[in-house]
Amino acid sequence: MKKIILLLLVCLFLTNCNKTPLEKVLKDVKNNHPKTITLSDYTNFKWDEAWLIYGNVGVSYLNFMRDQNINVERIDDTIKMWKEFSNTIVYIYNKKVVYYEFPPDNRSGEIFGFAEPFSLLDFNLERGQIIVLSSNNSECEVKGKTLIPIKPIKIYENMDKKLK
Repeated sequence: MKKIILLLLVCLFLTNCNKTPLEKVLKDVKNNHPKTITLSDYTNFKWDEAWLIYGNVGVSYLNFMRDQNINVERIDDTIKMWKEFSNTIVYIYNKKVVYYEFPPDNRSGEIFGFAEPFSLLDFNLERGQIIVLSSNNSECEVKGKTLIPIKPIKIYENMDKKLK
């Protein structure tokens, strides 16, 4: 019996380890319905800023990040995979991108891709908006499937237009 319990605990641990930070947030929101979450509680790596981006993510956004003295080498090669208009979260540590992800959506179970994709978790940003959070204060209010940053350290508006 002890071996079965130990095996179940190991399987549970391995399943949670493979989840992205936003997948962990989604699971917590679905299961526990918190009023707020702290994004840094769901990451297992060091970061000091998280850039929440909604826009025509591409080379112009990477150039803007470079202009802010951020090393974007980690995502330079994968820029072609970024969706034209998307929510993206980019985690930065010591002015270097350490991780990025898209919010979880409904496509993970689709075999043939016939479903219209929709986000299962959202930051409710305006198109062209970038909100920067600090790892020391990454608290977000939870409203349904929407995370609303409480104390962003920077907000950039209309970036799609400004970066053309």
